[in-house]
Amino acid sequence: MGAGHNYFEVIKREVKSKITVHVIEAPCHGATADDVLKAADHQRKSLKDSSAHSREDRSSVWALIDTEVEPHRVSAAHDAKKKAESKGVKTALSKPCFEVWTLAHLADTGEAFSGCSAVLQKVKSAWKAEFQSEFAKPQADYAKLAILRHKAASRAKARTPDKDQSWTEVYKVVEEIDALFNQPEGSQNIP
Repeated sequence: MGAGHNYFEVIKREVKSKITVHVIEAPCHGATADDVLKAADHQRKSLKDSSAHSREDRSSVWALIDTEVEPHRVSAAHDAKKKAESKGVKTALSKPCFEVWTLAHLADTGEAFSGCSAVLQKVKSAWKAEFQSEFAKPQADYAKLAILRHKAASRAKARTPDKDQSWTEVYKVVEEIDALFNQPEGSQNIP
């Protein structure tokens, strides 16, 4: 299981009394942006075709896509985001990888990273400073981050592709889940 999967499993347990969150990993290790989009679109079609879901259902499908650092991967991630929007799949990009979201819980930075391994090194250092324990991906105790997710969202919102070398849009997914969870019972507002 990947870091994103483990992180969202914690949120899934938190909100299960009111909403259902399904976490589907990329179809393979090293999946391309298009692979992730295809998996998300398949899930969207399955939800749409399911008779268990009504018009009032607040289902949404998100694809979390790493841009990585290589120019062709950055371009592919942005192309996949455009395709996703036309298919009704929401996207959250991260540059260079999902672990920037993990880092946002622990530190406020938009610094340049040479790749995901560099982000992970920063996460390990910040994790040890915050929790006085080692960060072991993917078995890390992501529940420790749960109370810090609003701070992470504020930090992530302040980072943009125009002005920062690293950034993430994962906060959009987390905020949508939190908004659905915090809606009054019986509310029919569809995001």
